[in-house]
Amino acid sequence: MIRKTKLSTGMMVAVCGLACTGAMGIALASNPPASDTATSGANVALAKGVTLQATDKASMMGAFEPVRVNVVLKMHDTDGLKQMADLVRTHAHAPLKDSDLANRYLPHGDEVARVVNFLRANGFGKIQVSKDNVIVTAEGTAASVQSAFGTRLYKVTNANGSGIANADTVQIPAALRGVVGAVLGLRSYSERGLSAAKAATVGKNGPKLTAKVSTKGKKGPGTQAASGDTTVACRECVHAPMDFPQLYDAGSLAPASNQSVAIIGVGDQGETPTLYQTWASGYGITPIPLDIAYPTGYTAGDYEAQTEAVLDIDAVTAMSGGLQQIAFYSAPSTDLSDELTAVTAAINDDHATISLSFAASCDSDIPQDLRDSWDQELYAGIAKGLTVFAVTQDDGGYPHCSNNASSTGFPASSPYVVSVGASTLINTADSYSTYDHETLWVDSESGPAATEPRPWYQDPVAAVVGSMRSTPDFVMDGDPNTGLWVVTGYVDSTGTLQQQWAVYGGTSLAAPLLAGTYARVLQSGIPPYFWPQTFYDIGTAQVKKTRGDCIDCYNFLTGGSNGAYSVVPGQYNQASGWGSWNATAVAHAMLYQR
Repeated sequence: MIRKTKLSTGMMVAVCGLACTGAMGIALASNPPASDTATSGANVALAKGVTLQATDKASMMGAFEPVRVNVVLKMHDTDGLKQMADLVRTHAHAPLKDSDLANRYLPHGDEVARVVNFLRANGFGKIQVSKDNVIVTAEGTAASVQSAFGTRLYKVTNANGSGIANADTVQIPAALRGVVGAVLGLRSYSERGLSAAKAATVGKNGPKLTAKVSTKGKKGPGTQAASGDTTVACRECVHAPMDFPQLYDAGSLAPASNQSVAIIGVGDQGETPTLYQTWASGYGITPIPLDIAYPTGYTAGDYEAQTEAVLDIDAVTAMSGGLQQIAFYSAPSTDLSDELTAVTAAINDDHATISLSFAASCDSDIPQDLRDSWDQELYAGIAKGLTVFAVTQDDGGYPHCSNNASSTGFPASSPYVVSVGASTLINTADSYSTYDHETLWVDSESGPAATEPRPWYQDPVAAVVGSMRSTPDFVMDGDPNTGLWVVTGYVDSTGTLQQQWAVYGGTSLAAPLLAGTYARVLQSGIPPYFWPQTFYDIGTAQVKKTRGDCIDCYNFLTGGSNGAYSVVPGQYNQASGWGSWNATAVAHAMLYQR
């Protein structure tokens, strides 16, 4: 059964959520205190005005043009929360419950009320508050932004797309200094987490590899050569979904029937259930119950990320073998702060496995306030025993960053996620579903984070990674020409949904493949924790051959380069991390490590 849940874009969430466990809620003052509403006098700077580049085309926004902001509140005792997350990940403390988080770390209802009242006093409306009281989302105008935060706004267009940028320093009243950590959504021209889905083509620069959807219930396309030739055997093949569990030895594990996986998406998902149903029926797969939520609203008819949605859902379905539920959280735009609201909702709803296939290509271009906002939510997730699988992105070793340096994607650069790159998967000559080897997909991003120091779990590979967090941790298949058949679609001028089979890959295939595998590992009896320390211990043991059950836990890549980093066969490396998973062996090793 497929279920859809749509949250109204105008819904006012009770200013209480997880942080008011057992309370009845609070009343918002109709006339907020003057100290919180004034932007004159003692103000605090949060972010500098944007410096535009010569190639940016910019004009000032009109006063009444619409703007959505995400105001991020500070958690309490963040150092203590990080310490608690460390205790949980090392199993020295049980994962925290919502009431534990609320009592010790989350913003209080009165703090949220002050922020809400401040926004209302400056012309914002449609205010929504995340369940954990950390993010307040509001809609207003450019005039509202200037009144509240003291900055004019540019409309900017450049080679990466279009968006807005704050022309002046973003400020808040000094009275909110201890409450507000960041005001996000004002730099959408550069802070976008784009889809990492890439289409397979027939030959280099050729047309997309596609097939018609039959109205007579014809089966889905089978595994075949990326050239589209179905008459020859292939080793570098585009795959039907049944291949992947066998290729990564997940088929020996029980289906993840008691698990849920949360998927983060963008935009209107109104047609996604139909596309998923067509795909599943084409392969005789029972669709997993699909719940779609819009934590901070959406724009009807915004289907820009619909292909990403079906790729993620299909990949998770293929690898998991079946789930209790797929919870799909759709953000209103690709702005990274909007995507953070969706990730926050998934964390608040306690999904042990979260798949994120949107990322900014250049971690080095991400400002600290946005990075800190993501990190505080992510380590709260670790304290609850949850894991986010995040893509490194698809722009190779040098993704055209402002400093022209090599870079990985964001938020995969965070030490509080499992970062996932992409490989080219080669099957054996006599079987499409038997693993032979993998090489690095040339467009898979990798390398060190710009500002995140090396986390504890990468200490065993410090000689390789240096002082900074290195990505990816793992790779899975993502080369579009060894990708997955999915059903895509669009609504034509008559309002009819037109469907088509197509093959997609990218790191957007790799992350949900690994998330689905992880759900299956959890089903085998592994409790939900943030496991990278164990993952790295398993890899270290495999290289040193110190534990017999870890000899083949990971499939080390045999070669390949993204232009900045190259695979070192048989070793952890900055191109492909530990390689891909041999799922059954990983599950057994994790049981042993426990």
